[in-house]
Amino acid sequence: MADLVDENLAQAGLGLLQADVGMTTYDGVVPDGAAVPYLLVYTTVKWPAGEAGAANAINGQAVTAVVEWTCHGVGETAAAARAMQMRARAALLNQRPTVAGRSCGLIQQDEVLAPVRDETTGRLLMDAVSIYSMVSAL
Repeated sequence: MADLVDENLAQAGLGLLQADVGMTTYDGVVPDGAAVPYLLVYTTVKWPAGEAGAANAINGQAVTAVVEWTCHGVGETAAAARAMQMRARAALLNQRPTVAGRSCGLIQQDEVLAPVRDETTGRLLMDAVSIYSMVSAL
């Protein structure tokens, strides 16, 4: 049986993003016909061994997790995509989420990419990517 730690860590950042009621945030998939602008978020949880900042229990078990939220700000113009990036930054950067049983660090911004044209849907969309991360330990 899974302990749900990964999901709780993922939801910590998603909850901060979803608290901005003026921003539509999708977790991993955008429904057909979704109106723009929106924020599409892909979340990963890693349990690194021997990485800088990673701690292990005395028995060698991994106890440090690194959560990444890859945020795609999508809009019909570059300015709209950047606006979604700014809203994601305002919601995540320097926040310290609360996750039961875990000690969470501040969320940091790791990378920001300029908006890129995407016409694969048959209409022009601009996609601006920002990546945020947080370290969490027992």
